[in-house]
Amino acid sequence: MILVLTVSISISQDNGYIDSTKIRNPKIAWKLGFMPGLGQLYNGKYLKALGFVTGEYIAINRFNKFNKDNTSIGLRNTYAWWIIGLYMWNILDAYVDAQLSTFPIKRLESNDAMDSLKVIEE
Repeated sequence: MILVLTVSISISQDNGYIDSTKIRNPKIAWKLGFMPGLGQLYNGKYLKALGFVTGEYIAINRFNKFNKDNTSIGLRNTYAWWIIGLYMWNILDAYVDAQLSTFPIKRLESNDAMDSLKVIEE
């Protein structure tokens, strides 16, 4: 009985479907998203986190540069909008990535209406 139970548990989860350890909580990701890059780090998207932090740094650096120059008010305002836009994108991206963490890796497709759905591995 123990052998049957052990074998059924070990083969019950098909490879390619969602791993329960990779499911992320959207509420936590949303809250961490208020600090640029932390929501992406929580979701395991390290390059995306680096991109958001770098983008925010460049936009803030340029904003401060043009803020000291009173001659380039238009460029200063442009970078202010970039800061706001990147910040909002960062928060939304962290939330959406956490929501999508429950999607399975495998897709189901059918080429013909008479075919049964086939599992296609990517």
